[in-house]
Amino acid sequence: MNHPYNQIVLFGDSITQMSFDPSLFGFAANVASAYQRKMDVLNRGFSGYNTDWALPIIRQLLPTVEEQHKQAARIELMTIFFGANDAALPFSPQHVPLDRYRTNLTTMIKMIKDSASPFYNPNMRLILITPPPVNESQWKKRCDENGDEMSRSAEITQKYASMVGQVGEEQQVVVINLWSRLMEKASEDEKNLSDFLFDGLHLNSNGYKVLFDLFMETIQSRFPEIDPNNIEMEIPGWRDLPLENYEQVLQFPLLKKMDA
Repeated sequence: MNHPYNQIVLFGDSITQMSFDPSLFGFAANVASAYQRKMDVLNRGFSGYNTDWALPIIRQLLPTVEEQHKQAARIELMTIFFGANDAALPFSPQHVPLDRYRTNLTTMIKMIKDSASPFYNPNMRLILITPPPVNESQWKKRCDENGDEMSRSAEITQKYASMVGQVGEEQQVVVINLWSRLMEKASEDEKNLSDFLFDGLHLNSNGYKVLFDLFMETIQSRFPEIDPNNIEMEIPGWRDLPLENYEQVLQFPLLKKMDA
């Protein structure tokens, strides 16, 4: 199928993968709704993955410089949302040491931002998202029920969330600090983290609502040119169609560009 819409790619672990779940007020589903008929929102979440395993994946997702020149449609924005699994305790196969986590995030960014990269794309916007906080009591209950060893620590996860901010500052990439916002929300109105996490690690509908609101706030403040309120639909609304000779109006601009 031809691609008549530009894209937003949401790249991450299970928190991204589950974000199309309608029962969870899925973050990705709501982003897709906000951009309907304007941009395609692609869920590229991989449950259980860390940044070590994400590196060979992102190399397959990114278009090369040569491919970018051949395609009219482009990736307008990409999120990189890993760390919940990297921050697993060292005995876990998901664990990635903090220094390597930093290197992996930096490598992903440079794939896109470094002019020497085969995937160099100076027009693609990037957003890093910190992992959410861990609610140890909830996660321990899940581990006990599954017969697993306790594999997460709130203190260690905070270090990985802080590292995302450091990498974003160093590489001049926008960061959504989900960890801080959820901690703030949990301290309000006598709430706690269990109001935003369904198992101590993964977001519930309240948590996804916080992430969605943060995402849209970030778009509006940092990338207003791709705010959905500032983008026209690719094909006009039916009330705007002429009664005759409407075929030309019903041509997708990006596909017309490819034919030109």
